Amino acid sequence: MALQVVGEGRADQGKLSRKVTALILDHLAGDAYPEDGHLTETGLAAALNVSRTPVRAALEHLAELGIVASLGPRRGYRVAAAPDRIRALVQQPIASDEEEEFYLLVAQDFLDRRIPEQFTETDMLRQYAVSRSTLQRVLQRMASDRVIERNPGYGWRFAPLLRSVEAHDESYRFRMTIEPAALEQPGFALDPAWLARTRREHEATLATPPGKVSMVRFFAMNADFHETLALCSGNIFFHQAVQQQNQIRRFQNYSWTYGDDRIAACCHEHLEILAALEAGDQAWAATLMRRHLELASRLKPAPDETQRTISA
Repeated sequence: MALQVVGEGRADQGKLSRKVTALILDHLAGDAYPEDGHLTETGLAAALNVSRTPVRAALEHLAELGIVASLGPRRGYRVAAAPDRIRALVQQPIASDEEEEFYLLVAQDFLDRRIPEQFTETDMLRQYAVSRSTLQRVLQRMASDRVIERNPGYGWRFAPLLRSVEAHDESYRFRMTIEPAALEQPGFALDPAWLARTRREHEATLATPPGKVSMVRFFAMNADFHETLALCSGNIFFHQAVQQQNQIRRFQNYSWTYGDDRIAACCHEHLEILAALEAGDQAWAATLMRRHLELASRLKPAPDETQRTISA
C-alpha cells in the first residue's frame, strides 16, 4: 500500500498547520494555560498572530490526539490534557501528516503480519512509497517508543513482545501490580482541574453514537487517564513505568477495534475509579483499578506461535 503524494499547496498548508500546532502547545505549556480550559479559534489566532484557518486545522489535530476536545459548533474547545502532558509534548517534534500516516500503516501491517520481524531500510523503501528521510524519522520514533530495536549487525527488528500473548499477559500482570499501588501512595493527590476535564471527556465519549468513537482519540483519553493517575501518586517511578507501558500499547492499539460495549464499560470503570478517589477512598479505588485492568487484559492479540519463546 503506497502513500499518495500531496500537492504543493496542501503540503504548504500542512507545514503551517504543524507550526501552529507547536505554537499552541507552547502557548498552553507556558503561563497562558487557561484556568477554565476554554479555547477559541479567534482568541488563539490573536494570541499567536496567525489567521484562523491554520488554528482551526491545528485544533482539529490536537483533538485527535486528545489534547483538546470540541465543545460543539462555534463554542470552541476545552483543554483535555493535564499541564504535565502538554509540557511533555512540547519537548517532542510534531509528526507530519505523512509521517503519522506511515507510522499507522506500519503498525497495521506488522500486526497483520505483512512485515517480517526483521527488516532493513532498503526493505521498507521497496515496500512503501515514502522518502528515505520520512522513513528514518518514523523509525527513530518507533525506536523511541521501544517498538523496534537495532540488530547487533545490520537493520532493525520489532520488539518480540508486540504480538506475544505471553508478553501481553505479563504486561497486564505488571500493570495490575503497579497501577493500583500508585493510587495508594501516601503522597497521592488528585489534580482538580484534570479531574473535571477527564470526567467531561469520558461523559462525552459515552454520549457519542455507536460506531462513531475515534479510536485514536479514545486511546489518547485512556492513556492520559492512566498516566495522570500515576503522576498524581507523587512518585516519578510509577509515572515512568506507566508511560513506558503506554508507548507499547499505543503501537498495538493502532490496529485494534474495540466494541462499543467495551468502550462504554471502560469509561464507566474509569469514572468509578475517579469517584472513589474523589471520595478519598484510595483502597477501594485501587481495587477498582485492579479489576478494570483484569477485564481489559482479556482483550488479547491473536496468538502467534512463532512468538511463544519468551519466558518470564
